[in-house]
Amino acid sequence: MNTIPNTLFLDNPYLPEQITAFCISLPEYQEAEREYQAAEAQISRQLGREAFNRFEEAQSHYMARLVRAYYLFGLGLRQELLSALAG
Repeated sequence: MNTIPNTLFLDNPYLPEQITAFCISLPEYQEAEREYQAAEAQISRQLGREAFNRFEEAQSHYMARLVRAYYLFGLGLRQELLSALAG
């Protein structure tokens, strides 16, 4: 039952490259990326690479789940469908 909604909204094989191309076209994104990379380098030096990698992995997982929820809500999907997709 979840196959069709997952294919439509989550398993789009072209989505990553389309998002990358879109983001690269935005000067605000490029500036934010530079700021992030500078902060990442500084924090990595202060904490050590291993500790920073553990933090970044946990943060990335959390943010991916949050962004997915915003994406699905942005599509106007009802809570019942979102719950079914998450299950």
